[in-house]
Amino acid sequence: MFEILFTIFHVLICVLLVVTVLLQAGKGGGLAGSIGGGLASSSVLGGRTAATFLTKATTVLATAFMLSCLVQSVAFQTAETTPTTATQRTMAEEQVPAVPAIPEAEHLLGEQEEAAETSAAEEPPAEAQ
Repeated sequence: MFEILFTIFHVLICVLLVVTVLLQAGKGGGLAGSIGGGLASSSVLGGRTAATFLTKATTVLATAFMLSCLVQSVAFQTAETTPTTATQRTMAEEQVPAVPAIPEAEHLLGEQEEAAETSAAEEPPAEAQ
């Protein structure tokens, strides 16, 4: 229950953070100047007062967002050690086949020499012109 409430609180912080960032006046004036319809700088969202308020609100919300992320990552960890990647799940579900043993080099060389001798004996000699 606490996890659900904390997640709702986290989403609310995210939405408010997005709104405060979008309301800040950038180089082009931003949404803060267009909401008041271009009124004088004494309006609620216009002028230096709005910029200071929105900057402080963004700082507070960004800090709350980071703390919320940290708290959720630490407080809501599960104690289960279930595999999370596809490779880990595959290895846990079935045994990975063992690597086949490499035959001894002498054995391989002996087979190659025998194969070369038999193929040379079967081929007819080239005719001379």
